[in-house]
Amino acid sequence: MHAADVVIDDVRVVRLPESVTGPFQEGDSRHAVVARAAGTSGVFGPVDELPAALVAAGLGRTVIGCRVSDHAGLLARLLARLGPHGAGLGRWAAGAVDCAVWDLHGKLTGLPVAALLTDTLASRVPVYGSWLSLDLTRDGAEEAVRSTAAQGFAFTKWSMRRSQNVQQMAALAGRAASWANAPVALDALGTWDTETAAGLAPLLPPGAVRWVEDPLPRTERTAYRELRAQCSLPVAFGERLSDAAHARQLLEMEPAAFTFDVAWCGGITEACTWMALAEQSGVPVHLHGRAFLPALHVAAAFPNVAGPVEYQMVWEPKRQRALSGTVVPEDGRTALPEGPGLGLEVRY
Repeated sequence: MHAADVVIDDVRVVRLPESVTGPFQEGDSRHAVVARAAGTSGVFGPVDELPAALVAAGLGRTVIGCRVSDHAGLLARLLARLGPHGAGLGRWAAGAVDCAVWDLHGKLTGLPVAALLTDTLASRVPVYGSWLSLDLTRDGAEEAVRSTAAQGFAFTKWSMRRSQNVQQMAALAGRAASWANAPVALDALGTWDTETAAGLAPLLPPGAVRWVEDPLPRTERTAYRELRAQCSLPVAFGERLSDAAHARQLLEMEPAAFTFDVAWCGGITEACTWMALAEQSGVPVHLHGRAFLPALHVAAAFPNVAGPVEYQMVWEPKRQRALSGTVVPEDGRTALPEGPGLGLEVRY
């Protein structure tokens, strides 16, 4: 039977065995989504408890009977089932199913996902390093930044939560760039407001900051238009967007970078739509690192718009304990895994 004719006969959620992928700590992702067809399994994981629970509660069954190769139809079914809840957690759950089905499709054809997306994929993908749990004001931060930057990443990203003193924030950003010996990206984690951003922008050392990710708590066009009117701060956003229409509106603001997550946006199928929108807008994409393997495949398929993918220094090695191998950046790049589908098996 040709892969294009194979239909999905089961979607389920499994809990990852701590004896294999642990020891687990608070906040670790402990589940995987499994899609089966023609005696073959496609798997995406690890997945957090809440999206996994949504898949297990019935969302996964929505796509039973769908053709494995009909990714657009599959996503449409998932979003129709979610209805008004098809944002945030709903998108994440749909994305987990979508990624598992792409893995299944690749295994049925013997091809990596990137090769299903394009005939001209990049063999190596640039990567940047992020360490958002590091407090840049604590002892040892300088050495941590220096040692991370020395690993050859395209650049590094660090957290910069809102402080009442924008002068101190600007000085700290300058020190981070000095320690890294290169411009750094900052992630505000949605903790700033327009006043903070406008006050900080003129204080930043010239050339120290590539962009500030998610400076505002909500990714809304009105809020970012106001921010743009008040200052020239280079901003990045994407992981809080809910759909393609929302993405298109915000891309009109010409951000310095588009930083959405392949799983959170609704999966590889939706990610391809967003990549095309970014390419049309001339905005570079730096894919979020929560779904690292799918992000590598999408980036490899869109080399003209995809910039370095985020590699989360602390969290990604922990997540890869659940996989049959590791994907470790070398000199700022990483090769796609050689196996079919997403390239590495989830150990469940």
